[in-house]
Amino acid sequence: VLLAALTRALVETAAREWRAGEPPQDTEVALVRVASWQAARSGIDDRLIHPRTLRPEPAADVLRALLAHVRDALEDSGDLKAAQKALTALERRGSGARVQRELLERTGSLRDTVAECVRITGG
Repeated sequence: VLLAALTRALVETAAREWRAGEPPQDTEVALVRVASWQAARSGIDDRLIHPRTLRPEPAADVLRALLAHVRDALEDSGDLKAAQKALTALERRGSGARVQRELLERTGSLRDTVAECVRITGG
């Protein structure tokens, strides 16, 4: 739900900026690939490439900046409170990857980790 709300808000924000005549940020494809690799490797547990400063920053700061960037679109669609709540929960609990790593470390068993993940997701 959070991903869908943020994606919709990013598209709406970009469309608003385009209609206002704001040029898009010029970012090298190689930097986008590095940022994607960094995000895939570290998730929200480390640093991410901030899309405005193009520098590594704590993931929590980058996520807050993202929320601020799309705030108007989230507000207009009625998704702001839900997105804030989901983002807070994600920061508190961590990503699915973190949960799985912690389960495996705690149980020492891939079978038990998978079974717990199924239980968590309601399967």
